[in-house]
Amino acid sequence: MDIAAELAAFDGKHTDTLESMAARLSPEPSVIVELCRLARQDEATLQTAATWLLERIDEDGGSFSDDQVDALLDLFDRVAHWEAKLHLLQMLPGIAIPAARKDALRQLFAGPGYLGDANKFVRAWSYGALADLATQHAEFRPAVAKILATGQLEDAASVRARIRNILKRAP
Repeated sequence: MDIAAELAAFDGKHTDTLESMAARLSPEPSVIVELCRLARQDEATLQTAATWLLERIDEDGGSFSDDQVDALLDLFDRVAHWEAKLHLLQMLPGIAIPAARKDALRQLFAGPGYLGDANKFVRAWSYGALADLATQHAEFRPAVAKILATGQLEDAASVRARIRNILKRAP
């Protein structure tokens, strides 16, 4: 299967192409490496499609090696399209964040590309990413608590609702 060629058929809206691919893809290391490579491309549709498939692998119970986790975490700083960001953010709760990556990810998620993103879904899930990071790395809990408190002043009701849900499950 030529993953890149098949992803080129994705129109950016209808997921039937991606659903068909997901049914045929196995979560082999080579497939995950290829999807991460494709997600690093500059084309928004390709980023979206590749991260959608990575998220599907995750949802279907696929597991990622330490090297694959590093490749996935690298994508957070690389993808630009809001849907690709959202797919990665939705995968984060199941990923163990290595201590070596925690500071850079905290800065990234709290920065203009995530909490400051124009898309309310990216902002909402970025609050969740920060909460997940604080759950895994307790030293971030005070700072993240302040960020969540400030986030409750968000204009978008959906973002505020996400923050309320995060606070309900907080330790």
